[in-house]
Amino acid sequence: MLDYFIATLPHFLAYFAVAVGLAMAFLALYAMATPHREFALIRDGNTAAAIQLTGTFIGFCVPVAVVIGHSVSLADMLIWGALAGLIQLAVFVIVARLLFKEISQKIDQGCTASGVFIGGMGLGIGILQAACMVP
Repeated sequence: MLDYFIATLPHFLAYFAVAVGLAMAFLALYAMATPHREFALIRDGNTAAAIQLTGTFIGFCVPVAVVIGHSVSLADMLIWGALAGLIQLAVFVIVARLLFKEISQKIDQGCTASGVFIGGMGLGIGILQAACMVP
């Protein structure tokens, strides 16, 4: 059993490092793509921004986790992980730019309902993505 652990540890470390890198890249791109500044708002105690970003982040991580379990290589995982990130960005664009144009301003103002709505939409879409990304 210890031999198996030692033999598979490099694979774990590689997938984990790539997954963390993908997650950091997603957070950076998402924060740049939204009109409000989530990290500054969170530092200032804005619960709406924290809920929105957390839900969206989990909505990204769920499909990436599923893909890790089913991918055939790191490149495969990267491609599907990038797609998960693009879909999460699209969710924000569709909700905040097309359906509810003032929702970003409401998050700036600390409207928790707006943060819960966008975070929940991101989480829900992430769960659907995860189900669809299994061959």
